[in-house]
Amino acid sequence: MKFNVIFLGTRHPHIFHRFTYLQERSDSFKLLGYYDHDAQVAEQMQKHACCPRYSDLSDLTSLAYNIALIHGRDAENPDYIHCAINSGAKGILVEKPGAAQPSAFYPLVPEIRARGIVFEVGWELHYLETVEFARRITQGDVLGPITEARFHGGCPGGAGDEPWQSDRASIGGFFYSLGGHVVESVVGLFGLPRHLVSSIRKLPVRSPHEGFSWVPNLFSGRHLNPEKTVGELAHEDIASAILEYDDFNVHLDFTAWEPSTYLKDWTIDIYGVCGSLHLNLDGPGSSIVLKNPVGEWKAGRNSLFTGEYAEGGMLAAAFTTQMDSFFHRVQAGLMDGDCCNDTMAAKLLNLYDALYKSSQTRRWVSMSI
Repeated sequence: MKFNVIFLGTRHPHIFHRFTYLQERSDSFKLLGYYDHDAQVAEQMQKHACCPRYSDLSDLTSLAYNIALIHGRDAENPDYIHCAINSGAKGILVEKPGAAQPSAFYPLVPEIRARGIVFEVGWELHYLETVEFARRITQGDVLGPITEARFHGGCPGGAGDEPWQSDRASIGGFFYSLGGHVVESVVGLFGLPRHLVSSIRKLPVRSPHEGFSWVPNLFSGRHLNPEKTVGELAHEDIASAILEYDDFNVHLDFTAWEPSTYLKDWTIDIYGVCGSLHLNLDGPGSSIVLKNPVGEWKAGRNSLFTGEYAEGGMLAAAFTTQMDSFFHRVQAGLMDGDCCNDTMAAKLLNLYDALYKSSQTRRWVSMSI
């Protein structure tokens, strides 16, 4: 089956990954066109898109297409999703988090379900090899009953100042957009918590320092070692939370000021009564520690992901795996499964609603499950 694909919105940098993926598989995909309401962005995108630019949204969505890939600003994306639903899309992939405000996404779920649309949100780390490994381990008995888990994420110093982390129409900044990768891993592993408390805040302004990297706009490329200032982001600098489940707690911590590239400092630590799992999300340095031998693993520390991994190779593979999985689901008509679909999006955005509410009220929040 050959898919006809359209792009609604071209404002998120991951659109370049999507173009490359589709162009390398031209025997399976036909790019019919793209639309963005910003004429300047749309004009500059022409040399990357390898498909026609449409200045009228209705002209584009009236084409005979199967798939809509949505990369608008967060505040625009619910309208793009609604447009794709009503113009006959069989599959919709939207860049994370899918909406500037969680409440704008919730009404879309019954529409997606009623039309039988295959839906996916761009949390590609769900498909990361290390995260898949964590799911396998926690679903088994290797660690024994879990008592506690800790998740860390963030972004390179400076990246929190990028346009897609700085939209004041959004509920939050880097924690909402980038942090969703890690929070999605929590929900994918453990579901939603019963109760939570959080601190999501800006830090006091400090003297400017040399950050790590940032991308000032879609077309400028990554700038290294920018001069940036803690406390002057549009939204939060740091975020911390405790999530209470029936039998264990999960701790989250995030900073917009990591002195390293993406994933280098991102970790998952899960503690059970029989063993513990320690994952660096980009692979090397990960281990599983066991009280007694289990299957292929010895008692004590067992190193994981010790093979040769090219810089960024694991992340690149996750992007490809997500796209492969999404298009397979569209072809097979699979709305559900181990994926980042509309059900997962609603759960995650519900959790974010509670996290930001707790931070604002300085109180514990209970979640209905």
